[in-house]
Amino acid sequence: MESINNFIKKFNSEIALLTVMFLFFFQLVGALIESIYMLDLLNLELDEKIAGLFFLFSPIIILAFRKQIPNYFLEVVAIVAIISRLISPLMNSANRIITSGLGVGCFMLFLPAYFYQSIVNQNTDKGERVSLKLGIGLASAILLSITFRALNSTVDISIYGFFQILGWFLAIIAGLIIFNRIMEQKTESSSKTLEEGKHLSQGEELRKVGRFKGVKLLSLGLLSILTLSFFAFISPTVISRWTEGDYVTITIAVAVMIAVTISILAFKPNILGRLNSRILWIWNALFIVSLVLTIVVHTFPFPPGPFSAPVVIGRPFGWYYYIPLVLMIALLPIVFMDFTLLSRELIRQKPKPSKIGAGFVVGSLFFILASFMLIFTNVWGYIDPVSQYFRNLFWLPFLLVGIAIPIMGKAIFKKRLLEFKSIFTNITEKRIIASFLIILLIGTSVSVLAWELRPKSQDTSGITSLTVMTYNIQQGVDIDGNKNYDNQLAVIKAIDPDIIGLQECDTARMSHGSSDVVRYFANQLNYYSFYGPRTVTGTYGAAVLSRFPIINAKTFFTYSDVDEVGTTEVQIKVGTTIFNVYVSHPAGSDEVHLAHMQALMDRISGKTNVISMGDFNAENDTIYYGMSIAVLQDVWVTAASRGVDGTSLVLSERIDHIFVSLSFTVSETRYISVPESESDHPALWTEIHF
Repeated sequence: MESINNFIKKFNSEIALLTVMFLFFFQLVGALIESIYMLDLLNLELDEKIAGLFFLFSPIIILAFRKQIPNYFLEVVAIVAIISRLISPLMNSANRIITSGLGVGCFMLFLPAYFYQSIVNQNTDKGERVSLKLGIGLASAILLSITFRALNSTVDISIYGFFQILGWFLAIIAGLIIFNRIMEQKTESSSKTLEEGKHLSQGEELRKVGRFKGVKLLSLGLLSILTLSFFAFISPTVISRWTEGDYVTITIAVAVMIAVTISILAFKPNILGRLNSRILWIWNALFIVSLVLTIVVHTFPFPPGPFSAPVVIGRPFGWYYYIPLVLMIALLPIVFMDFTLLSRELIRQKPKPSKIGAGFVVGSLFFILASFMLIFTNVWGYIDPVSQYFRNLFWLPFLLVGIAIPIMGKAIFKKRLLEFKSIFTNITEKRIIASFLIILLIGTSVSVLAWELRPKSQDTSGITSLTVMTYNIQQGVDIDGNKNYDNQLAVIKAIDPDIIGLQECDTARMSHGSSDVVRYFANQLNYYSFYGPRTVTGTYGAAVLSRFPIINAKTFFTYSDVDEVGTTEVQIKVGTTIFNVYVSHPAGSDEVHLAHMQALMDRISGKTNVISMGDFNAENDTIYYGMSIAVLQDVWVTAASRGVDGTSLVLSERIDHIFVSLSFTVSETRYISVPESESDHPALWTEIHF
């Protein structure tokens, strides 16, 4: 233990502590929002569980500390946050709201307390060191998050099964650093008291400059950066699903740019001092524009009425659609440089604890509002009367968050000489940081390449039958509102289908922890996949997984009045035979269903080897069901053998269907009823011969 403590004292241990705390915050706030969303998804409305977000307002506690924050306050809240992070993955969704919320609340106390302690312990000319540590810590946390997710195909491996040991390892490191801080405080308490009085008296004049308005704006800027990082960068699959861009390239590129940023902040921080006002404004403006355009160019107008023609989106897009994406990733370092400069300015102003607390309360409110706005773009038809105003405005919260960073921190763009010097003073420290970056970059690159580029070649000679499955996975959640990826995957593996249609699978967004269930299933099965409607379009998702190559893919949108109706259309090649596969999930009024079914029938017309499946939200006594069986066969009706695994399915109320061309022979069809299906919908599979 003594040797470990000596190492902690010699190394810049605060960076390690900040890295762990930032990482745990992103994991905890993700678990909090995801748990609330998954439980409210069961009844499609907001209820009392939304109160879990009030944990984010914990900085209001700091308002009670008008002159100083008590000794050990920072260390205590850090320990509680760490413990909350360790136990949260072990809880069900209902209990996780409490444990993860407590951890989030403690982090929201830790960060302003850290700023205050930095003000007390540092001379004015040393604020650059603390701000560099904060910038490096945030960037390192995001890079760690990317690596952990790459290792497990977008599902954070440090909160998954046996590999939770990685989280415990990080918690132990952070715990040792905190213990060392406590020991140092005990041995230096008397001298610290004198220094505190000295620094506080020296800062009285600066406090007059650090008015609440300035502190509030700086805090908003800092929380805006955390918001943006949480929305987009902790899991690059989120960006990939915005654009249907190459996941491997995007992930590695984002990781490389973050590693470059860490290298600059760690080894060449004097570059920050050379960034004048004009450069900072231009760099931020270009980043914001490229961020918003990355989303906007993949956002399309939807059919305005039930008789409007469907909007068809093909694949792939032209290369020029990805210019904003490339620019956004190339300009990414400005986010962490902004965080460093905003932190430096907040420390320079030397505000009282109450002002820091008030600023972070305002910042927390902004975080919550931006999160609601982003969620409303997806559930615009369900949360009246507010959510409907956010239909097809997925880009709006990103624009507001992006603008808030420079506007709220406009003080950092005033021309001021800042002398940032490297905080790593010996070769051992530099080697540790370099090794850290190299290991994470290699781990990320090797992982995504290993998952995504495995050979998928299949011997298709002699194949005369296919097993087809449709599965509404309810965002990878079971009937109790708990994340359920692996049990649902087990259902799929037990059936061993050749083609799978997934509905309600758009989990690559912050409301579902930024995990990509389609990519996770596809990689675990080693199947080809097409995600279907991009996440920026606000649908619940309609994806295709296939044992055989997908040679053509597109989506088409029809009129909607509750949530967007995006239907996936692909061609799958089995040997020399081409299958036309459609995955649907319409929801809304009769007009919506009729518009969807008419468009679907028009696109099917004249085609052979058709497989049309999904959650149609239509029972077999509806006109929409009748439109399907007028040209296709219902595999449940025509199967030579059929059955139901489980007892809860009412056959007269079935809405999950598979329809196929009349030329196919259907040998067997089975439903797997709830709860055996591990979702809130039954799974349906069939074996067809061609």
